[in-house]
Amino acid sequence: MDIYKTIIVGAGPGGLNAARFLEDSLILDQKTEIGKPVQCAEGISKESLERQEIKPDPAWISAVIDVVQLFSPAGKKIEIQGKTLGFILDRVGFEKFLASKSRAKILLEKRVVDVKLENGFWEVKTEKGEIFKSKYLIGADGPFSVVRNKVFDEKLALLPTLEYLVEVEKEIPISIMKLYFDKEKFPSGYGWIFPKGKKTANIGLGGEKKLKEGFSYLMEEIVKKEFGNYKLLKNISGVISWGGAKIKLFKNNAFLVGDAGGLVDPVFGGGMNNAMISGEIAAECINSGEVELYERKIKSLPFFSSDLLSAQKILYSLPNPVLDELAEMGMKPVFSRFLFKPLLRKNFLKICKLFLILEKNAGSFK
Repeated sequence: MDIYKTIIVGAGPGGLNAARFLEDSLILDQKTEIGKPVQCAEGISKESLERQEIKPDPAWISAVIDVVQLFSPAGKKIEIQGKTLGFILDRVGFEKFLASKSRAKILLEKRVVDVKLENGFWEVKTEKGEIFKSKYLIGADGPFSVVRNKVFDEKLALLPTLEYLVEVEKEIPISIMKLYFDKEKFPSGYGWIFPKGKKTANIGLGGEKKLKEGFSYLMEEIVKKEFGNYKLLKNISGVISWGGAKIKLFKNNAFLVGDAGGLVDPVFGGGMNNAMISGEIAAECINSGEVELYERKIKSLPFFSSDLLSAQKILYSLPNPVLDELAEMGMKPVFSRFLFKPLLRKNFLKICKLFLILEKNAGSFK
């Protein structure tokens, strides 16, 4: 039986990026093809790729985003503009690119069902009874992580998403990403339109409840009115896990990265940037022999700040009239003007806390 230095469970962005920096490593994943199935809106910031020294490649980029529009319940718009704010990826192509840069041996159709520590080595067992051994173990196996459940016994908050690749009748502005906030229609999340082509987009929402009702509203009252008739091409729904700032992420030479550790941006739900960062840090700790520093390094970064959980609770608790008044203020509110907005004045302390957290952790959203 071969013994590897590191076994990585999961061939998503976190696991594949860790393998870019690790020698003598093995990736095990239950999927039959890298990148599939897609369960993601596929958006990523320009800075996320720059951090990893990855040059954008048209082969795995569907759209270049220059404008982000945020809509309040009454349709009031805040617009953020800039040269190449980010990209909508072809997630399959992007993950295959990461796999091509990996130093690991990658074995697909290997569903891991159990892991245990025996005599200082991790024994990883697959559904077919195969056993692989390693000194280090990286759990990069998503929201329902076997590594987290078997090794750490930690629970995370799980937020479902309802999302489709959609074809529409009229052309979509290919460089504009749209986000819709509405406490009544999207109670604990937001709706989105991420362009994939001239007439296709990833369209969906996340939330704890009213997903079907919210999706119907999004499609009929927003998408159809702006882009005409539509056709649902593919279901790309998934689950977002968060709360990694509050759980244990390292134990007995085992690491949790990305969604497996709940290391998703809790405010907007983005996961790829955080997955790649945590995968890289896990690899650095293994290579340097400073594995005990992993959790401290992760939790010291703004990307994984527990403050963001507080910001999430504040943002998604604000009622629609407050969201509308905030939209009127724009991206950089003048707090003296709060005096003339009765609802903002009433929620002044809560909103101040929200903006202070977002400003402090601004780099987390890039």
